[in-house]
Amino acid sequence: MGRFADLETCAELTLEHAREAAASLVSMRAFLDWASFTARPEEGAPKVLLAIAQLAQASWIDGALYVDVTGDDAVTKISIFADYGFGIRERLLPLARLDAPFDEFVRAVRLSPKLIAPFRGETLAGSLILTPPDAELGEEKDLADIAIAESSLLDDPNRTVPPPPAAAVTKPPPSVPEQSGVHTHPTVRRMVAVRPEALRSGNDD
Repeated sequence: MGRFADLETCAELTLEHAREAAASLVSMRAFLDWASFTARPEEGAPKVLLAIAQLAQASWIDGALYVDVTGDDAVTKISIFADYGFGIRERLLPLARLDAPFDEFVRAVRLSPKLIAPFRGETLAGSLILTPPDAELGEEKDLADIAIAESSLLDDPNRTVPPPPAAAVTKPPPSVPEQSGVHTHPTVRRMVAVRPEALRSGNDD
């Protein structure tokens, strides 16, 4: 166990102790065990975050860090995850339970942001979330890696361009016969009947 094991309160933690705790997975586990045993209300419990912040520089951690601090008036719980992007997170260290009010941690981060540098603190849904400054940039990069640039689709000479959609076919209107002035129906003529006697009488004269 590191030299922090000889400390009687969390208030005695220094930056040197914090860096020593963050040096490896084993030393960080030992530090959280010590903090869980040592932390008491109004005795500097939020200084535990000083060691957690040093994990941002730790070479033994893959992925971005995501720290979730929750609690109530009696106990504060600290969960440390490795964030691999796309919503994939893996618990990096066991859950730490400290016998100190959660409000002490929120107040300490608000009054002294350097305590968690280079992390950023944000209160979200009753939790204090600590993330490195490049976390959002990493998420944007993940999205950029899977996005297809429109220009790459247009400039590819081997790209097969689909044919344009066929025009809609409409039913042609019914044809109208041309009005040429010529009757298209037979003409019915009325014939006057002539009696044979009338014809003979005319010839006799």
